[in-house]
Parts: sequence; structure tokens; C-alpha cells
Amino acid sequence: MEKLLDRETRIKVQEILENMEDNVQLVLIKGSDDYSEILEQLLNELKELNDLIEVKVFSADSFDYDLYELDRDLLPAMFILDSEGIDYGIRFYGVPGGHEFITLLQDILIISTKRIIDFSEENIEKIKSIDQEMKIRVFVTPTCPYCPKAVLAAHQTAIINTNIIGEMIEANEFKDLSDKYNVKSVPHTVIEVKENGVWKMKNQFIGAYPQNNYILEILKAVQ
Repeated sequence: MEKLLDRETRIKVQEILENMEDNVQLVLIKGSDDYSEILEQLLNELKELNDLIEVKVFSADSFDYDLYELDRDLLPAMFILDSEGIDYGIRFYGVPGGHEFITLLQDILIISTKRIIDFSEENIEKIKSIDQEMKIRVFVTPTCPYCPKAVLAAHQTAIINTNIIGEMIEANEFKDLSDKYNVKSVPHTVIEVKENGVWKMKNQFIGAYPQNNYILEILKAVQ
């Protein structure tokens, strides 16, 4: 089978992954579509580049959804656990290809090293103050150069606060969901808050916002 990552890319990725400090688990829930096969191959190629990466693959009907807050209708789905099996609320729905591939690598490093890279201490405290369950859903396309910043912000927000889930959603792979939120350009971020057991949209914005503006938009959803 032909590799997804060419030789030059593999060398660069291997250099990036050399900064890992602890094991991570990449957990994939597959559908019966081609995207699932592509994502499984991509994760296994990453595993080949660093022994600290473990890949676990489940079919849609063999995964225990009750253990994790996952959207059953969005497959393939992938999330990252640390060496102790702790879930940090990072979600990838669809293939993190193109520009989003670097986001996946950054997430692996963050979970492996336990170091947040973007937020100030003041903004970290603001994120920690959120006491409601929240989803930050970032719709992306592989060719968008601004999307990784928005996804990484959502993922790091989830890492900081266990009440929060940060999602990358590949807009072209999930057109029905994109239409539901009227996604016309990306990155398009939708913020949902759980009220009485039901997820409700509370805010949305388009673009990769500067850190302080991003935090303001997140806090609006719970005010």
C-alpha cells in the first residue's frame, strides 16, 4: 500500500515527534467509509515514526460510547488519551489532512509533554472558571491556512477544563452538519452548552480570533 506521508514529510514529522516525553494513545472509531480507512492508515504511519504512539481502532458497533462524550453520527472519529488513559476532550471528526495535520502533531506533543503552548495565565484561569458542559465545534477544510489556529485553541481549551470538549469537524465530510450551522466559510466555530441534558447552541463566530477575543467569545456562551 502506498504511503500517505512521503519520505520528506516522514523525516520532518519524525523530527517533530522526537519532542515527545510520554506515551499517547490515538483512539479511532471507524465507519464503513473511505475516510475511515485513510485516517487509520495515517495514524498507523505516525505510530511507525515514534514508539511512544499507540493506535487503538474500534468499529462503530464495538465501541463503548457511554465511556466518552462522542457524536455517534460523525465517523470517523478520533481522540487522544495520555499514558494513563485520561481523556482530555480532544476530538477529530473526519481526516485531519492538509493544514490540519500539524494540529494533530501539536496535540500529540501537548498531551505527551503536558504543556499548554498558547494561552496566558490570565486566560487559563478564565477558562478554568467555566462550570458548565461545553462543546467548541470548529468546522474546517484541509486547505484552510487559518483553521489550525482555531482548532488548536478549542483543543487546548478542552485540555484546560474537563467540562469542555474541543472538536475539529471536517466540513466537507459532514455536509449535513455543516448545513445545519450554515457553514459557508472556515474556520467556523460553534459553541454549544448542555442544558438539562440537551446541547444548545449559544454562540458562533467565523475566523481564527486573537487569543483575548477568542476567550471573550467562549465566555459569552455561559454568561
